[in-house]
Amino acid sequence: MTTSLTRVPTQPGQRFSLPGITAADAARVVAAIAAERAPSTLILYASAWRMFTKWCATRGLVAFPADPATVCAYLAERAEQGLSIGTINVACAAIGYEHQRAGLPDPITDAMVGRVRRGLRRIVGVAPRRQARPLVGEEVRQIVARIDPGTAAGARDRALILIGFASALRRSELAALTLADVEFRLGGVVLTVRRSKADQDGEGQIVAVAAGEHTSTDPVAALRTWIAARGTRPGRVFTRMRYPDHTTTDPIGGHTVARIIRTRAEAAGIPGERVTGHSLRAGHATTAALAGAPLDRIAAQTRHRDVSTLVEHYIRPIDALANTSSRALGL
Repeated sequence: MTTSLTRVPTQPGQRFSLPGITAADAARVVAAIAAERAPSTLILYASAWRMFTKWCATRGLVAFPADPATVCAYLAERAEQGLSIGTINVACAAIGYEHQRAGLPDPITDAMVGRVRRGLRRIVGVAPRRQARPLVGEEVRQIVARIDPGTAAGARDRALILIGFASALRRSELAALTLADVEFRLGGVVLTVRRSKADQDGEGQIVAVAAGEHTSTDPVAALRTWIAARGTRPGRVFTRMRYPDHTTTDPIGGHTVARIIRTRAEAAGIPGERVTGHSLRAGHATTAALAGAPLDRIAAQTRHRDVSTLVEHYIRPIDALANTSSRALGL
């Protein structure tokens, strides 16, 4: 049934009335707006928003709607406590999001907040505080050599680490892979990444992994072994285990991927404090660069749109060590 008074939100916090708009139309628009941001982003925003409102409550300040001065004080204190600029930016995005979707003025756009943020960038610095340790080829071989492939958990972790290293997938992409995304072909396997950090619209990306030269570290063979243990039931490729060594169809998340990588690295004698879910992806780029792989091929595998990012984080440290003048000091 059509009504001229149907109010349809065009963006979070805004509504308009238009003759001929039905309730079904409104529902579809609301669903589209709900999909504007990824679920993981909304979870991150919710956590940052809770921290802000809790801080305001302890100070007797109003969090919603927030005064720009309140936001400035919050950001400055959090920076003093050691938060990185990246985390501060997330806090700003969360505060702005909550106000925008309610149709309220966004305090983050205030000139004073902008000046404080620029000042904090100079005080704190914009470089990441904790770089993930790249796990290079020799370390990956060291890790998988300590994994028992005769257990289901061992087969899963071995496949996850070798495929993660060979594919250069992000931890979230590894966790999201389904059996339908895996296509074994002559000489390797083709993986379809349905959605990623660089592909928020879900156009899909294809990532190929060649069969390994050595049986002990062949990522394709390791994946086949795990799938044989897991079974061909539809669902995620990498799933949770049930004590003592039973497979399930329950999916794992990115944090579990990171924990598996870190735990297995520590078991192989590699310090785990800087081993993260990014270590395999970083290690792929570093190892390939050390082996002389062309930059464009590495960027194609890692799916870096901006090659300068690849150079800055992975290639430049290698060049710096190779070309340092400290080698001429006779130490």
